[in-house]
Amino acid sequence: MNDRAKEAPESGRFAPHCLSIDLEVGIKDRRIHQFAGVRGDDGRAFIFDSGDLDVQLAKLDDFAEGCAFLLGHNLIAFDAPYLAAAKPDLRLLELPMVDTLLLNPLAFPRNPYHHLVKHYQDGQLKRGRLNDPQLDACLTLEVFRDQQNALRVLRQSAPDLLLAWHWLIAADGVTAGLNAFFMTVRRRSRPTEAEAQTAIERFLGGRGCLNHARAILAEAKQHPWALAYTLAWLSVAGGNSVMPPWVRHQFPEAGILVRRLRDTACGDSDCAWCRDRHSALKELKHWFPDIPSFRAEPAHSDGRPLQQCIVEAAMGGEHVLGILPTGTGKSLCYQLLARKALARRQKPLARRPR
Repeated sequence: MNDRAKEAPESGRFAPHCLSIDLEVGIKDRRIHQFAGVRGDDGRAFIFDSGDLDVQLAKLDDFAEGCAFLLGHNLIAFDAPYLAAAKPDLRLLELPMVDTLLLNPLAFPRNPYHHLVKHYQDGQLKRGRLNDPQLDACLTLEVFRDQQNALRVLRQSAPDLLLAWHWLIAADGVTAGLNAFFMTVRRRSRPTEAEAQTAIERFLGGRGCLNHARAILAEAKQHPWALAYTLAWLSVAGGNSVMPPWVRHQFPEAGILVRRLRDTACGDSDCAWCRDRHSALKELKHWFPDIPSFRAEPAHSDGRPLQQCIVEAAMGGEHVLGILPTGTGKSLCYQLLARKALARRQKPLARRPR
C-alpha cells in the first residue's frame, strides 16, 4: 500500500493547524522518491514510498485540506520548489509557509544547533535513521514547538528583538506564514518601519556603533535575514555562541554586518561605542596596565607613535606589515592584538565553510 494514514507521535497540547512535510529526493536524478506529510492538529500521517507520484501528490493535497499553513525544515529553499516542479497545481503550495531552519538561529542564539546536526552546512535535522520522511516531519513539529516556546519568552525579556525580527522577515508573500507566526507569538500585528527602526536602535545601544547601525537600517530591506541573524548573535555576544555555518554560507552579509557594527570605527569622535572600543591607547592600558603609553619613537609622519599606527590599522581591519628597528616594540603590537582577539573569540566568521 503506497499511501497510508496512521497515527504519528503525540504532540501534547501543541496542535498547530498545519501540514508538516518532508521529501526524500534522489541525489543523482533529483526526483522525489519518498515523502510524508504529518498533520499538526491530529497527528495523522500520509506516507508515499512507491507508485505514481502525481496521483499520490494529489492525495496529499486532499490530506492537507483544512490546514492553515505548510511547515517544513528547509521548506522554502528545498521542499517547496521540488513539489512545485513535480506538480505545479498543488493547492497546498498556496498555503503560507513556515520554515523551521530559518527560525532556529533566532529562537536559539545560544545553541543554534538545537535539534540540528552540528556544523552541517544546510542545518540538517538530527535523525534516528536515514530516509524516514515521516520521522523528519514529526521532528520538524517538535522543533517548531520548541521555537515557539523559546520566542514567547522574548515577549518579556527582549521585546525589541522580537519586534525587529517580525518587521525584518515578514515583509512579503513568501514569508506570509512567518508574519502569522510572529503575530501569534507577539500578540501584535507587524510593526511599522518607524517602530522597527526605533526598536533596533534601542536594542543596539551598547552593542555596536549607532552610526553604522543607522546606515545599516537605511539598507535593511536589502538584507533582512542577514540583519535578523546579526541581531540574534549580538543578543548573546560575549558567550560561546557562533553563527552556524549554513547561516554564514547562505547569508554572508551577516558576518559583514557584525564587523561594521562592532569592529569598524565610524570616525565620529562623539560615538561612545567607537571611542570606547577602537582606542588603541585604551586597549594598551587595559591589557598592559604597567605601560602608560606607546613609545614616542619611531613616529609616523603625522607624529603618532608607529606602534599606535600599527595597532589602530589592524583594529580597523586593514592588512598590516610593520617594520621597526630591533628593540622598538614590535612584540607589543602583536601581543596586544592577540589578547584582544582571544578575548573576542566568540566573533562569528564571515567566510564560507568548506
